[in-house]
Amino acid sequence: MTTSIVRKILVPTDFSDASDQAVEYGARLACALGATVYLVHVVEDTYAMHGAWDYYVRDTAEILDRQADIARSKLADAAVPLEKRGLQVATEARLGSAADEIVLAAQHYGADLIVMATHGRSGLPHLLLGSVAERVIRHATCPVVAVTAQAFEHVGLTLDANELALA
Repeated sequence: MTTSIVRKILVPTDFSDASDQAVEYGARLACALGATVYLVHVVEDTYAMHGAWDYYVRDTAEILDRQADIARSKLADAAVPLEKRGLQVATEARLGSAADEIVLAAQHYGADLIVMATHGRSGLPHLLLGSVAERVIRHATCPVVAVTAQAFEHVGLTLDANELALA
């Protein structure tokens, strides 16, 4: 009898096309392995550093609550097609720094694998925005699969569960 070493897959999403592809990649892995999928979205608290704009942006807590409600609705919608494929899916919207919250969510759920999109920014956008995927890879306590749009187009995922299991 074989037991899969990957039972819990965390898939963070920002609801972009690239993230949708990572969700699909994670779902295919989960189907092949009989794993549970944890879909997570992080609402970034852009108001965490308070300053002069506090006088112009009112009710930041209300804005963040509204964004979290929208995220929970989108996560529920994203879970439906996965559940129709027979997958167990849990969803959560978190508030904070995307990279930090993804790592914390993986630890909280005991994730065996993180499957996430990388947007492939380079140059000045990468310098200014950084890479959430890079930071997650550096700090996660489990393996991370970074899915690019280009790679997803060229990789057909046909996994035999025995190929990814321990005897």
